[in-house]
Amino acid sequence: MKPAVLNASPLIILARAGYLDLLGKLVSPVVIPRAVAIEINAGPTEDPAVRFLAQPSWLSVIDLTPTLSLIAIWRLGQGESEVLEYAHRNPGTIAVLDDKAARRAARALQVPITRTLGVLLAAAQSGLLPSLKDAIEVVKRCGLYVDPTIASKLIASAS
Repeated sequence: MKPAVLNASPLIILARAGYLDLLGKLVSPVVIPRAVAIEINAGPTEDPAVRFLAQPSWLSVIDLTPTLSLIAIWRLGQGESEVLEYAHRNPGTIAVLDDKAARRAARALQVPITRTLGVLLAAAQSGLLPSLKDAIEVVKRCGLYVDPTIASKLIASAS
């Protein structure tokens, strides 16, 4: 199992969809930077991601010291920057993020990445999800924009 570092949006979407436990089965360890935890905890207390962070789990919140390096020049949000910083400092760690600018920065930094849909695809391929198509519909209802062409390609590749 590879280690993973998550940004806020994948964690929030997976928590709302009831799929957060998939991460603990697919990757280890799973961490989020403090900036991501702060961003999530700024949400409503009834949000599943906020409730998840309030209880002990397989996910660890980490502090980056020293703080950001040259990754800050990408002018991303604090959470995205810390996710990339952590993954860059810890080779082999997969950055889980959906933000387009952050994905572009990750590619330039040669940081391995996946998106929320990538987590679902891996879960389906591992037999942890009975239907990738149904799971994609669930995350869409939870607020994730999914390009129909990408969804079709993922569903076909999972078959």
